[in-house]
Amino acid sequence: MYDRNTNKRRTTYHAYAKINLYLDILSRRTDGYHDLLTVMHSLSLRDDVTVEVLPCPTTNISMRVFGSYLLPTDERNLAYRAADAFLRRIGKTARVRIDIRKRIPIAAGLAGGSSDAAATLRALNALMGHPLGKSALLALATTLGSDVPYCLVGGTQICRGKGEKMQPISCKTPLHAVVAIGGKEHIATPRAFADADAYYADFDGSVPHGSDPDGLYAALAAGDIDALGAHIYNAFEPVVLPSCPLASALKEKMLALGAYAAHMSGSGPSVFGLFRTREEANRVATALGKGAYAVSSVL
Repeated sequence: MYDRNTNKRRTTYHAYAKINLYLDILSRRTDGYHDLLTVMHSLSLRDDVTVEVLPCPTTNISMRVFGSYLLPTDERNLAYRAADAFLRRIGKTARVRIDIRKRIPIAAGLAGGSSDAAATLRALNALMGHPLGKSALLALATTLGSDVPYCLVGGTQICRGKGEKMQPISCKTPLHAVVAIGGKEHIATPRAFADADAYYADFDGSVPHGSDPDGLYAALAAGDIDALGAHIYNAFEPVVLPSCPLASALKEKMLALGAYAAHMSGSGPSVFGLFRTREEANRVATALGKGAYAVSSVL
């Protein structure tokens, strides 16, 4: 989204949350990462990322975050690192100011930080005259984090490798969901992967995991929500949910309130429930109270 009142020096992009409709860990790689097979889907829960660029003989990046006091505003923030990496990549200096209006819960498996970083890359690329094409921007995103390339593209994507190898997939009907996170439960992604390594015996094949992704692809293409509900899968659930009783309770409560599917997103501990109508999702979000959001697909 381009703000036309600022002489092309300032622009705002939406940074959408994602959920994983399918997430399997195929193997542990020698470089310490993991090969994944996942289906990511954009939802209307979003942050707003405003970027302003001014000429400057040296690089100067500043940030403000509204709506969360927990996020750092220095190089520990992924959006800050995205701005720095972009300027280094194009060989330019500038004064960059990033304002993030935060709505996506942090450390919840919803890719809030990755989506903010992707929005920052898109904004800077637009403000500086598109010096990077799509493939170069995706390559830069890959260096920042596994979810950042997906967040540049959005929609519904089959993602492989660390998440950077993407293939769009048809989603015939919008999904209506409630996304919620249980209190102050947080799971660091490195810990979740380490726990998964232990649970699945380093993915040596001795502990079963995975489901039928082809069934999920077919359900999405046909708009068959009953089949979709039967094929959603997340390999992190048996690893993470036992140590997150609030998230586990949220999952069961969503099912009791009428969700046709309820699962954890990413490495958690956020939980999403899928409902047949937006009105149903609104009702359940109200019943669950603070920390629950009724959302729909961004296709």
